[in-house]
Amino acid sequence: MIENLALYIGDPLYLFERYRVPANELEARQDIKKGRIALYEVNESVTDRTDAYRANLSQQRYGMDITVPRGYAKDDASRGELPLLDVRDKILNWAQQVDAGSVTNNGIFTYGYESSGGITRLPKTVTMTLNFVSIRDLYPSQTNI
Repeated sequence: MIENLALYIGDPLYLFERYRVPANELEARQDIKKGRIALYEVNESVTDRTDAYRANLSQQRYGMDITVPRGYAKDDASRGELPLLDVRDKILNWAQQVDAGSVTNNGIFTYGYESSGGITRLPKTVTMTLNFVSIRDLYPSQTNI
């Protein structure tokens, strides 16, 4: 899924990763040029079982952290928020259009936006977390997620 999102965003200055890093640890990183987008699994619950009571389908929740550097102009330190919200809007558009089944070889059947957290403002970056939910098959390889 993250590779498909990277193609949709189409900006090589964004860093795309599959793991969560606390916002304060991102402050020291030098490789975040325009922004960082991280997609990671949060929790999962079984929604469907086979006749032998084996797990078949699950509802998987994902977090997606968006981090962009803060910009400063005169006394206005909020300039990182507009780029953050712009990339958030692109991600929400992508989530409405993506065909999760074809992207993950039917490992994930549905993928949709659920909610977002507030903006975390640190001296060098601003971060927001988006929450997504999916229905996925528990048996195929999960390497395409």
